[in-house]
Amino acid sequence: MNLFGSENLKEFPNLSLATNLETLSLGFCLSLVEVPSTIGNLNKLTYLNMSGCHNLEKFPADVNLKSLSDLVLNGCSRLKIFPAISSNISELCLNSLAVEEFPSNLHLENLVYLLIWGMTSVKLWDGVKVRLFLKYLQSSMVNRKK
Repeated sequence: MNLFGSENLKEFPNLSLATNLETLSLGFCLSLVEVPSTIGNLNKLTYLNMSGCHNLEKFPADVNLKSLSDLVLNGCSRLKIFPAISSNISELCLNSLAVEEFPSNLHLENLVYLLIWGMTSVKLWDGVKVRLFLKYLQSSMVNRKK
């Protein structure tokens, strides 16, 4: 489902019956503030793009989208708490995100691709369990700032 650029979309569409939905693109839905917990009904969702949703503030904390492999939250500058959304994510794009807290139980063992430039703090990643290359990436970013 492609709702990309629906600037006046204020409420998340009711997708509780769309259980076979595999991709959802809500990028640049500038009026969208909250993602309801009914997103948890999307058991086959593999791709979620919410880039440019500058007013997005709330994402359900403990939604486990088991099939989700690609998550794009670039530019969601009002999203303060990162959701424990899936442990199967392989591609994660979090550019210009102002997240202040990551869940302590967030496990990203399948992460292959990570884009995090413009993050407010790389120390946020300390409690997140991912592959070893992320630790290398963190230390490289910290060393570049010096």
